[in-house]
Amino acid sequence: MINGFTSKTLSALVSAGVLSVAAIVGTAGAASASPPAYCPTLSKEVTVFGIGGSTMGSVLGPMLDKLYKEEGVAFSRWGKASSGLARPDFHDWPKESPRLMNKHSPDIVIVSLGTNDYQALNDGKNWIRQEDDAWETTYGDRVTEMLTALGGENKERLVIWSGPYAFEGKNAVVRAPIVNRIMRERVEAYIADGGKALFHDAYGPTSDDNGKPLSEAILPSKGAKKQKIRGHDNIHLTADAVRELLAKPITDMTRPCIPAKVP
Repeated sequence: MINGFTSKTLSALVSAGVLSVAAIVGTAGAASASPPAYCPTLSKEVTVFGIGGSTMGSVLGPMLDKLYKEEGVAFSRWGKASSGLARPDFHDWPKESPRLMNKHSPDIVIVSLGTNDYQALNDGKNWIRQEDDAWETTYGDRVTEMLTALGGENKERLVIWSGPYAFEGKNAVVRAPIVNRIMRERVEAYIADGGKALFHDAYGPTSDDNGKPLSEAILPSKGAKKQKIRGHDNIHLTADAVRELLAKPITDMTRPCIPAKVP
């Protein structure tokens, strides 16, 4: 608990945009030396592990690695290009997660998935179309299964779940907010059930109020002027956008859990 806020309340306020990550960090600093309630029971040397699709493997992962190194925190990652939760026949993340956790035993795990999931779901025998009511329930159950696998038996590991960012494309514009909502709701349900987790909303900062993907946005370290946040394909985010809108907010979330280095 941070000054009266439970981990569930903090997650809900962050995902709703009511409370910023900076506010959490500031509140944690203003409180006692005890870490926030959402923090895991840490090992002597804090370790962070990132998993996800190509974003984690090629852009976000290296950015997180750089930022964590600056803080003296051990970070490693494993990404599978084109993977998500829709196609376990291609790559089964919920099934793979326990093996990765047993192998690496991180204190904190960061998940970046969703952008490859705007398609029908494969359940091993049948296909569930995006238009079917069962799609949302089945997809949400896979999020919950993965959260449970990552958190461990005692739910002591902190899971930071980063949803998909917005980008152009008829299917992406329709499905991204749905996937983002399902992930947020399942993370909040996992917290309510005693899990340690926070949801990082990457969709909100990369889309306008009508859900249209933004081509420009304010990047905190670049001042008050809007900056171009898309690459040449107008889909992928620039390195500056990944750092400011994805990587830094995630490291801000985990910072209150990491003991200060003693000189």
